[in-house]
Amino acid sequence: MERPSGFFHGSEFPRLLVLAVVMVAGWGLVYSLAHKLPEPAEPIVTASVKPEPIVPDRSVEFETVTDRTSVEFRDNAAYALLLARARGNPPAALAAVSRRDVLLPHLWQNPEQYRGVAIHLLGTAVRVLRYPLKLSPTGWIYEASIITPDAPRNPYVCMFEDSPEGLPIGPNVSERVVFNGYFLKIWKYQAGDVARGAPLLVGRIGWEPRESSSTDGANSTLRWSLRVIGLLFLLSLARWTYQLLRVFIARPASPILSTMPPAEELDPKALDDWVHSIGSADNSTAQENDTDER
Repeated sequence: MERPSGFFHGSEFPRLLVLAVVMVAGWGLVYSLAHKLPEPAEPIVTASVKPEPIVPDRSVEFETVTDRTSVEFRDNAAYALLLARARGNPPAALAAVSRRDVLLPHLWQNPEQYRGVAIHLLGTAVRVLRYPLKLSPTGWIYEASIITPDAPRNPYVCMFEDSPEGLPIGPNVSERVVFNGYFLKIWKYQAGDVARGAPLLVGRIGWEPRESSSTDGANSTLRWSLRVIGLLFLLSLARWTYQLLRVFIARPASPILSTMPPAEELDPKALDDWVHSIGSADNSTAQENDTDER
């Protein structure tokens, strides 16, 4: 029997392909779940028969505020007023009065109707910077660009004095945050060669390190469970490979066939001996048959 030249035979190669696909998809799922940021619970906004009206701040400090411009000297009075309000309200109190039904389209279309209104944001801070500011008692002000589900390509610009300890600072971050602050204006800024606008809010930011978040325990359990499942899969793959190698090594070798070419001429003496041996065998057989008949 001729020995097969290939390493795989039967359905072994399709089974290996299936295991490879499952492994790649499984580890991709493990990676995505392990690196997914936990999202804090957010109360659901529901419709009501008579929603609470939105009343803009009519203070004299807001009279000189102009939308779709950069932050200028004429905005300092309203800016300082909102900093003082945010400073005087504890985070829980400010969160309690912040509106959750005001989104970026509302602010963009009618900014004057939301001047000084407290707004709640839950999103991802993609940039956090720090600047010196004389209007702040600390001498510093933080600026966070926060994107939310209602406007993933248009960030809110949020200013705050007190930063949570450990909050990453830089032009390219990705941190889940909550922000409660007062709307000041639509701020015009330069993004490369294009002028853009963004809602400018002043208030307080909330953030927790990923390791100490409330859902970290559940995520840790999920990660360890996925690691155990992945380890079991690798053990199964190793066992299957070992069995395949055993079958391949223990397979009997094919008999070695002579590769000598047949001779074209016969030895006369050998042919004569073979003829005499055939004749002798025939005579012996005939004598045995005569003996049996007698």
